[in-house]
Amino acid sequence: TLFMHSITMKVPLRAYLLFTATCSSARAFYNPHSPSSPSTFMNMSTTSHSTNLSQAKQLISKAISIGAPAYNAGDINKCATVYQDTAKEITSLGIIPSALQSELLAEIDNEASNDNAKAWALRRIFDSIVDYTLPLTPSPEPQIPSVTLELFTQTQLPNEPLGVMDNVMGGISRGSWISKANTFFGETSLANNGGFASLRWRFPQKQNWSYAKGIYIKGLRHSKPMEHTFRIILKDDNCDRVRLANYKVVFANPDQVQDQPLLIPFTEFDEMEQMGNSLVGSPSFNPMSVTEIGIMAIKPTVVGEFQLEFEEWGLYV
Repeated sequence: TLFMHSITMKVPLRAYLLFTATCSSARAFYNPHSPSSPSTFMNMSTTSHSTNLSQAKQLISKAISIGAPAYNAGDINKCATVYQDTAKEITSLGIIPSALQSELLAEIDNEASNDNAKAWALRRIFDSIVDYTLPLTPSPEPQIPSVTLELFTQTQLPNEPLGVMDNVMGGISRGSWISKANTFFGETSLANNGGFASLRWRFPQKQNWSYAKGIYIKGLRHSKPMEHTFRIILKDDNCDRVRLANYKVVFANPDQVQDQPLLIPFTEFDEMEQMGNSLVGSPSFNPMSVTEIGIMAIKPTVVGEFQLEFEEWGLYV
């Protein structure tokens, strides 16, 4: 049954089959002036973000510890009731991102659901909350001390990336890249257990970035600022030895800050992952042997049309 106690997964360091996919076309749609759903969550401090999200995850863990055994024992009504009460408590506190808050509220008010449908619907939303990772965001204030920005050059970074989509698993998500505008756009779909689109730039020669502190993205703008988050992907020599392995960090620009760059320190890439699962015992990212960089849009925060664009990116020292 899927109503198990565990809500997180870590797997041992091991290899799987390598997959690649080609980039497909998608339709641009982004309107930077369109309104977004209001969210007090995104306006809180980073510390408050983490505390609030942890509180929600603790409530969910407690609910599943009660509801899952009840469901498996045949008491579906008890499971649905526990999940419904927990959902009401979480939404009343206003401690989760606006998109997930809206999903919970909609299901709470859905009187057409029977106990079984209610339990499953709430469990899926709970899992999305548990999977949610707080994004790194641009600081509205200048960096102190200031940093030096080193733009990626054309000789360093290939113009056209490789598109890696969820069609390798039967999905139908798509994404495209406009190199002259530094724009990644497309549409993610949950069909056939899919839900991600990504671009990968493979370096023609191994890069030594040990002199730098991390990656910067300047002039970052994206669709649904208060809802969508994206991932920056890095691979080093160690990742190349473990198929499907890479490092990811979640980022976003909910406040649409334009005068300060987003800074992503290498120290944030602290654990290798494989197909979304952390690899226990893996080394941290090695900036002395960088082989690939990428950008990803992925569920649960990006479902449907998306667009991300920026003025420039590179390294900061």
